Amino acid sequence: MALSPQPDVSCIIISLNSRHYLADCIRSIEESVWRGYTHEIIVVDNGSTDGTLEQLAREFPHVRVVANTSNLGYCKAGNQGAEVSAGRYYLLLNDDILIVDDALPKIIEFMDANPKAGMIGSRLLNIDGTDQFSSGRSFTTPMNALFSRKSMFTRLFPNAVWARNYLMSDRITGTEPYEVDWLSAAAMMARPEAFRESGELVEDYYYFHEQIICKRMLACGWKIYLHPQSKILHYEGAGSGARTARVRRAHVKKFHIAAYKWYCMHLEISRWNPVRLLIGALLGGRATLLMIHETVRTDPRANEAQAGRPEGGIPLG
Repeated sequence: MALSPQPDVSCIIISLNSRHYLADCIRSIEESVWRGYTHEIIVVDNGSTDGTLEQLAREFPHVRVVANTSNLGYCKAGNQGAEVSAGRYYLLLNDDILIVDDALPKIIEFMDANPKAGMIGSRLLNIDGTDQFSSGRSFTTPMNALFSRKSMFTRLFPNAVWARNYLMSDRITGTEPYEVDWLSAAAMMARPEAFRESGELVEDYYYFHEQIICKRMLACGWKIYLHPQSKILHYEGAGSGARTARVRRAHVKKFHIAAYKWYCMHLEISRWNPVRLLIGALLGGRATLLMIHETVRTDPRANEAQAGRPEGGIPLG
């Protein structure tokens, strides 16, 4: 029996309790413009209880499924998907992604033409077509605690140098791929050799794991790019189960723990340096305020969208 040819891309979707978004994601992959390139689709499900597995068996029997019995998190699930992938490239995706037109051939062609490119990302857009500015950024610094992507200061002062440098917003509307420090895990394509050489996804981080693997990849001599003409729609936060107040608080906690670890590692702050205490105190205060906000805030539209969906979004153990 002749062996099937190697697919160009293994599309690895990490899913949890988002069967409707997942179905649309799979269809967008299958219905996008491939221009002769081939692909396989792998769904790594993190213990969904909303009928995801039944829907996959019924509507997408050709999709390969890795079914976990509990939520192992994005990184463990992504590494599981990579282990069973056969493609020349890994395309890691959230379950609330929609591929647009020929977004994927654009980045495949670039990877083929640039053998030192270890990873490339597409331009992530909101559903209304506006930029999320989450695609490719420079490494996070303490100043980005104030001038982050969604902060009040960035909204008030979008032209502030700290915001523009961090988001690399001056380059996102261009036509040519450009080098970045790191990519969003919502949609990033990796060369298998670079992925393995960098130690794969970092399983002891929930947030900031993209920055860790990208920093390691750069240290190994690979380059990381964003292709502004490869466009992908992202519901951002709508997938991976209902975001209850408990889950939102867990996100805040995990984010700030990871931020502390990232700053200490990236800035090479030694274990006994008192600056660690300052960073911890500032991040702890910020986390406390945000957790209070997540406890008391109400959003009728969000509550309606989440109604009836099983909880998800983060390992709560």
